[in-house]
Amino acid sequence: MNAFLKLLEAGSRGPREVGVHLPEAVLDAVVGETGAIGARIGVGDEVLAARGQPPGAGRRYQLPAGRDSFWLEMSGGSEPSEMLRLVGGVVLGSWAMRDQLKQARFAERRRLWEMESLRAIGEALGGSLEPTHIAEELLLNATALLDARRGEVWLTEAGAPVLASHTREAAAAEPGDNDICLIAARVGGGVLTPAEAAELPDDGLIEDSRLAVPVGGRRGRLGILALAEREVRGGTAPFSPTDAETLALFAAQAAVALESAALHREAMERLRLERELELAAAVQRELLPSTLPELPGFALAARNQSSRRVGGDVFDVIEARGRLFLMLGDVAGKGVPAALMAASVQSAVRVLMLSQPPLAEVAQQLHAHLLQTTPANKFATMFLAYLDGDGELEYLSAGHNPVIVARADGTTRLLSASTPPLGLLPVASFVASRTVLTEGSLLLAYTDGLSEAVDAEDEELGTPRIAELAAGARDLPVSEVVDRLFAAVERHTNGAPPHDDRTVLAVKRLGV
Repeated sequence: MNAFLKLLEAGSRGPREVGVHLPEAVLDAVVGETGAIGARIGVGDEVLAARGQPPGAGRRYQLPAGRDSFWLEMSGGSEPSEMLRLVGGVVLGSWAMRDQLKQARFAERRRLWEMESLRAIGEALGGSLEPTHIAEELLLNATALLDARRGEVWLTEAGAPVLASHTREAAAAEPGDNDICLIAARVGGGVLTPAEAAELPDDGLIEDSRLAVPVGGRRGRLGILALAEREVRGGTAPFSPTDAETLALFAAQAAVALESAALHREAMERLRLERELELAAAVQRELLPSTLPELPGFALAARNQSSRRVGGDVFDVIEARGRLFLMLGDVAGKGVPAALMAASVQSAVRVLMLSQPPLAEVAQQLHAHLLQTTPANKFATMFLAYLDGDGELEYLSAGHNPVIVARADGTTRLLSASTPPLGLLPVASFVASRTVLTEGSLLLAYTDGLSEAVDAEDEELGTPRIAELAAGARDLPVSEVVDRLFAAVERHTNGAPPHDDRTVLAVKRLGV
């Protein structure tokens, strides 16, 4: 009877008040009641308490406890009474239920703590656009939640190159041996080696003393969050799968913040480039002549349309001691690189025109300039000419499209290229030719953005159509000729955006 009373008292007071492990209290009551020399109690495959000699192949009894089924093994001693087994099962069942409730309350408190921590880190990261600050906030909250003595955040260059390059500039950044990952924040010492960080699997790393999870987003892997040495009273405790899940939630919050920071930086970079392109376009417009010099007896017009914000077509008309120097060029390529090269060519032309050398020498000097200042795959086609007041035209076409001369009688002549493009071949010679623009003649120089403009069937406008247009419009004002040519291109392409720069320089010798 004393055994029953002790069991019931232990079961009612609970393990904290009894001061012993309840399965041990039950086993002590059983041994005391039966005089067994060895006994143990367990559930499933787990042994909860043992006393005396191991029972070996001893007797086994079931201790009924409702949902859980506890067992008792004994060697020696008398049979435990049914009442003893019943009371022992009830006490153990009550103990198991209290333990489950305790674990449930702990899990609930932990989940609430995690939710609060996630809310706090979401607020902390949401207002930051600096990757290093995001890494520091992430590490601060993660180490505090999981009581880690050491921790670090890596940012990847392959997964987020903009973030990694930004982090490299920060004082806290520390490049790894293979420069794949960069340490953005660290506390208490290192956790992973650079090789471990680079080779971390997608499911992360979980060891007793180390825990690491990848920070992954839509752009791939952005970084790694790693902790070490979980601190508890009296030492350290191993990390659990639950800790890994919590850390993965933190990493997901960080991924959103890092990607937002990257998108912001990219937007700012696009805005900066847009402003620079606007400035470059304005500079290029200023470089091209807004008004053309006059030569008695002649009318001139020109128009430039870039396929992008800036382009590689260039033209100029320069007064040269009673005559005009004409230049129309098309630099290989498009966009900013071509525009820079075109500006260089135009600057060189204006320097050369200070002394007005012979046309062949102008071409030779420009050829040498391009060879010295541009990559091997860059060149320029160019039409150069001196126009005298009597209509005499000295010209040189270096790989350029045929220049059209439409005469007053409606016939046309093509001034075709006689030399390779400037800057294309290491060694090249240039020879000028001569012709005369008779009264009523129209000279039309253009770049291949007009002649190679294609329609829906991929058919080019072509030089013959441009020559036909020039012949038909020869009696019109020269500015209207240019307008008609651009309108013809618009009709041919059905208004499609230009795939190449388009430039026209037109000269008309007026009649008497």
